[in-house]
Amino acid sequence: MIKFQIKKEKVIAMKNLVYLTLVCFGVLNAQNELYIPETLSGNEFNLSLQNGTTQLFDGDATETMGANGGNLAPTLIFEQGEFVNINVTNNIGEETTIHWHGMHVSPENDGGPHSVIIPGETWNPNFIVMDKACTMWYHPHLHQKTNEHVTKGITGFIIIRDGEETALELPRNYGVDDFPLNLQTKQFDTSNQIVIGEHGDNVPMVNSTIEAFVEFPAQVVRMRVLNGSSMRVFIL
Repeated sequence: MIKFQIKKEKVIAMKNLVYLTLVCFGVLNAQNELYIPETLSGNEFNLSLQNGTTQLFDGDATETMGANGGNLAPTLIFEQGEFVNINVTNNIGEETTIHWHGMHVSPENDGGPHSVIIPGETWNPNFIVMDKACTMWYHPHLHQKTNEHVTKGITGFIIIRDGEETALELPRNYGVDDFPLNLQTKQFDTSNQIVIGEHGDNVPMVNSTIEAFVEFPAQVVRMRVLNGSSMRVFIL
């Protein structure tokens, strides 16, 4: 069982910190600071899908994929009612797609298996954001390749804002009191490379961070939790 344990401790610096740590199989051993993806906002978005390497384990570089970097993808911030224009360039050397998971868009902008992006080409979806304030995500959705491309790292959050949500007294300082938490499990071989399709994904990760921890301010915080895993249910 994988679960989060929240523990509040007093700190001498005259404030409290709340620790969010990942507990796997009942063992508390968090030691790596949680990675927080950067954000992109506005009306024009440029995403470059690419291969990379990431230091997930000490001493080994793991081959990964990402958007605008070698692992994971930036968080896109949309405003309801705004027109957005997105350029997605495929630099991973094989076909893929990018799907706006859960968003209300037309089929030609959806990025499902039918919207293949050829290596070296750029796909240009554009649409008016119709959804109300919520948390969604985007990821590849190519037939027989979704699991590989998502597990290797091409996943990103979408935060949609609107006037109704803005009027509420909610945390919205991204990375300070408003945290994206992408939960995944992965399998690695003896060289610490990601293994796809063998159903042995026993390494839990948050935002592609193993044994992750994050320090919360002593206040109400928002956690945007995503199950980005291919075959796991999480108990939180």
